[in-house]
This record gives sequence, C-alpha cells and structure tokens, in this order.
Amino acid sequence: MKRSVFLKYISILIMLTALVRLFFGFMMINFFAQAKNMGVTAVGMMRSAGIAILLIVLCAIGELICGFRGALSWEEPLLAGKCLKWGVITLFLGLLGNLFQWLSGYGVSYVAWITGALMPGASALAAFIFYNGAKKR
Repeated sequence: MKRSVFLKYISILIMLTALVRLFFGFMMINFFAQAKNMGVTAVGMMRSAGIAILLIVLCAIGELICGFRGALSWEEPLLAGKCLKWGVITLFLGLLGNLFQWLSGYGVSYVAWITGALMPGASALAAFIFYNGAKKR
C-alpha cells in the first residue's frame, strides 16, 4: 500500500492554518467595524473589505475541507484527486481574498500569504504528487 506522509503532515498543517486564517479574518471584521463607527471609511473600501472577509472565511472553510480530505486520503492515492481539487479551489479563494484585502486598504501581511497562498499551494502540490505517482503505476 502506497502512502504519502507529506500529504498527511501538510493536511494537518493546513487545518491549523485555516484556524489562523479565520482568526485574522475576524480581526479584520473588528478593524472595519471600529473604523465604520468612527466614520473614517469610504463606501467602496467597506464593500471591498466585506468581499475580502467573505473570501477569507470561505478560504478557511475550504482549507478545513482540504485538510480533512487529505487526512482521509493519505493512504489511498486515487482519493487524493479530490484533495487536489479542494487545494486548487482554496488557493484561488486565498489569492482573491488577499487581493481584496489589499484593495480595502487593510494591508496583506506575510501571515496572510502563508495561510492563503503558500499552504493551499503546498497541499495541492502534495496531493498532485501523490495522485500523479499512483496514476503512473
């Protein structure tokens, strides 16, 4: 039986980074709620901040699904295809979330790039390597 320890540990890490991503998304909600109460934000900024928060929450949910799928399929290469799909979807949502976060004026830190782009990309890469290695045999 072929196993992918890389996929297993990346799946555990992506579940942890999903929680970090969600925490920073809630911090962004708090920041813009206080800015709105003080009256220092524009309507366009609040709209892009709302879209960014929605994308961040969807990315965190996608990371959790991807992590659970990877944890369930680290022993079965043919199931890694679903983990690959969720990794790509999460990577796309993370990149869009970072873009809208930057457009809202909140700023994108290295934590947002790690949790929104690097970890979903690593998860997709691990699932791709495991899935592709099984297809060749």
